Amino acid sequence: MHPLLKAHIEKKEFDHGYLMAGDFLASREISLEIAKIILNYDKLETHPDFFYQKYELFGIDDAKKLIYKASQTPLLEDKKVFIIETLSFSIESANALLKTLEEPFSGTHFFIIVSSADVIILTLRSRLTLIDNRDRDKVSLDKEKKDFYTKFLKDLPNKRLDSVAHLLKDRQKAIEFLNELEVVLLEKMRGENAESAAKSLEEIQKNKNLLFSPSASAKMVLEHLALTLPQC
Repeated sequence: MHPLLKAHIEKKEFDHGYLMAGDFLASREISLEIAKIILNYDKLETHPDFFYQKYELFGIDDAKKLIYKASQTPLLEDKKVFIIETLSFSIESANALLKTLEEPFSGTHFFIIVSSADVIILTLRSRLTLIDNRDRDKVSLDKEKKDFYTKFLKDLPNKRLDSVAHLLKDRQKAIEFLNELEVVLLEKMRGENAESAAKSLEEIQKNKNLLFSPSASAKMVLEHLALTLPQC
């Protein structure tokens, strides 16, 4: 499971919306597991405040139905969970969901499962916590890259700033940099620096989401992380 979700489960504090990208089966199983925790209920199929649906194309009518359901008062306690799994979004449906995700109804949580974050427009992506469910263990870095990222994590902030200077104007390269840094941190979570690595992963994920927003710059995100990530 993604370290950020593990942290949310441990704290029992969940964001209002998650974009689960990558492996459909893994994303579905994780979303269902968290839904049981949020609702404190094991038989989700019988829970009146749980909604799960698959779509080939999530269209405007689907968005309207979802928004209406989300606006209703929960029937049991004070939580509602919506899981939608789709191959693609229409622009109209994505735009329709923007307000709901910007100003979510109290106690309502969304899990949007897609093959890639790229199927959703940037403005909608920026309202969700992105969880990349690709198998990180299959992502390999050569020794030179591992050494670079290991040094980056141990360096003082001024040295880190020098290391990312060439990435400050390239959003895509900045995302690739953070993806590879996450791979090294996941390895560190198995060692003595596990706590610092987990904190770093959570901070990276929060800030990496900003890179999907047109108003945020790679420079702002990378400089912030270079200055704030704990040394490990």
